[in-house]
Amino acid sequence: MTAAATSAPMRRRLGLLAAALATVLGGLSWAAGIDPAGVFDAGAWAQQASRLLAWQQQAPVLFTLGFMLLFVLLSALALPGCGALSLLAGSAFGTLAGTLLVGLGSTLGALLAFLAARHWARERVQRRLGHRLQALDRLLARRGALGLLGLRLVPVMPYPLLNPLLGLSRMSVPAFFWPSLAGLTLGSLPYVWAGQSLRAWLRGMPGHHLLWLAAAGSLLLVAALWTRRRMREAG
Repeated sequence: MTAAATSAPMRRRLGLLAAALATVLGGLSWAAGIDPAGVFDAGAWAQQASRLLAWQQQAPVLFTLGFMLLFVLLSALALPGCGALSLLAGSAFGTLAGTLLVGLGSTLGALLAFLAARHWARERVQRRLGHRLQALDRLLARRGALGLLGLRLVPVMPYPLLNPLLGLSRMSVPAFFWPSLAGLTLGSLPYVWAGQSLRAWLRGMPGHHLLWLAAAGSLLLVAALWTRRRMREAG
């Protein structure tokens, strides 16, 4: 089979994925009553936050499902907007529920990128760069789950590159999912906490929201340093 013949199904799949994304984003924008162009603009989210929160009060289940679906898609396709959505999660769901939703959405998006690379590109890359993938497999076997957790807490490699790269390796889905869930959930805590603190501050509510935000950042830093130390001891 020629390269042109094999690339045709790939183009059809990518076209269907792009069409599905456009449909979902359009539907969510229509339901929320927001400008579709503002989906990828963090400033637009700040201006439309009150409208989104009003939609949450009217249809909480639909709002939560739409939030999760949008977060997963943006994360999977490495599109901008996840940071603004993390802030919105703090305002809309609170720290605990917002952190769990953001962590799960980030992980599911990363898993989609992981699976796409595994099922669409692994065989071709294996034929061309098999020896380099073997080196990657040896590195992952030596570092294990702790190594992936460290990469989630200290993103020395951009996620749009990390997730497909791991999909090309022999790493199993559970070995990818659980450390990613732990690291991405913990890493989202300061952003979600900042969103909740921002809403409290805008409402003029008393409290120690800045201290809580500093505590969240400190917790993330301690977790990252501990993971890095354990990786050095193991390696």
